[in-house]
Amino acid sequence: MLEVDVAIIGGGIAGATVAGHVAPERSVVLLEQEQELAHHTTSRSAAVYIENEGGPVFHRLSTASRSFFEADHPELDAPLLTPMPVMKVGMEKHRDAVAAEIAAANAVTSSIRLIEGDELTELCPVLRPEMIGVGMLEPTAASIDVMGLHQLYVRRARAAGAEVWRSARVEALQRTDGRWHLETASGTVSAKTVVNAAGAWGDHVATMAGVKPIGLTPMRRTAFTARIDHDPSAWPFIYADIPELHCYFKPEAGNQLLCSLSDETPSEACDARAEEIDVAMAIDHINQLTTLNLRSVSTTWAGLRTFAPDRNPVFGWDDEADGFLWMVGQGGCGIVTSPIAGQIAANLIAGRPLPDAVTELGLDQAALAPRR
Repeated sequence: MLEVDVAIIGGGIAGATVAGHVAPERSVVLLEQEQELAHHTTSRSAAVYIENEGGPVFHRLSTASRSFFEADHPELDAPLLTPMPVMKVGMEKHRDAVAAEIAAANAVTSSIRLIEGDELTELCPVLRPEMIGVGMLEPTAASIDVMGLHQLYVRRARAAGAEVWRSARVEALQRTDGRWHLETASGTVSAKTVVNAAGAWGDHVATMAGVKPIGLTPMRRTAFTARIDHDPSAWPFIYADIPELHCYFKPEAGNQLLCSLSDETPSEACDARAEEIDVAMAIDHINQLTTLNLRSVSTTWAGLRTFAPDRNPVFGWDDEADGFLWMVGQGGCGIVTSPIAGQIAANLIAGRPLPDAVTELGLDQAALAPRR
C-alpha cells in the first residue's frame, strides 16, 4: 500500500496543476483512470487563452493566471502563449448587449473594446457585413500550448517526488482513522487528503466516498477541422454570440479552421463522441455568417465541459467530509484558470489564505466553496 499526504483523482489539467503545485510541499500520488493522462477534455480543448470568458468569477481567475502563462519556463522549448486576438461578433440588434458586456469586462481587462464597420472585415475578411454589425475585441488573447502546459505541471510534480499512476481507476474510497483509503485498479493508496479533480466524474467520485454530490452537469461540445481556400493565419478567433447562429472558428495551420457549434448538450460522464447533427449545424451557421461556403470536414471530435449549478468553479473543502477537496466545475475554462487553481489548492491544503492575485480581484473563498 502506498501512503501519501495527498491523493489526486484525475489526470487532466485540474489534477495535473494541483500535483504540480502541491508536490513540492506534500507527498502526492496522481491517479488517472485511463492509460494516458489528459485523455478526455484537456486534450480536446480549443486551446485559447481568453480572459473574458465564463462570467465574472472565471474572468478574474483567468486574469490572475496570466503572469504564469507569460513567464519563462526553463522546462519548455517554446512559450506557452502565441498571440491571437479573439473577436466576439453579433448583429446590429445586439449592440447594446455587446456594449454592456464590454463595460463589465473593462473592470478587469481594460483593453477589451468595441469594433464595428470596416474594422470587422479588416480583421476577418470572410465575415458578411450584412450579417455582422458589431464586435467585441480582446486583443491580448492567445492560443495556448495545452499539452505543453499539462506536461509542465506533470514534470514539476514528478521532479518534486510525486507518483503518477495510469490505469488507476478508483474502485472504492472510504475514510477511516483520519485517513482516506482508496482501492484502485493499480493498487491501494492511503492519504490524509483526497483531491477530487475528476472533471465529469466529480460527482461519481463524491458518491463513492459517501460525500454529497454538488450537482455537476457534463456538457458535450462537438468540434471539427475544415480546410478552406484562404490563409487564415492573421485572423482572430471568431465567436458568434448570436442565439440562433451560435458557432466559432479558429485559425489553424495548413489553411484550416477549427470549428464548433459552441454547443452545450447535457451528457453522462463518458468518452464523448462527435455528433453529425452538431457538425452540420455548425457548418450551416458559419456559412450564414461568412463567405467561406464550407462543404466538408477533415476531422471531428467531442469533449465534455462540466458545470456546477451556478456555472462557477468549485474549489474548496467539503464542509461535511474531512480531507475532501473539490477542484471541479471548470466549465471549459479549466486550462486558462489552471495556474491560479493550482495555487489555490496548494494554499488550501497548507492552511494558507487564497493567493493575493485572487483576492486583489475581489474573489473570496465563499465564491468558490462547494456548498455555496
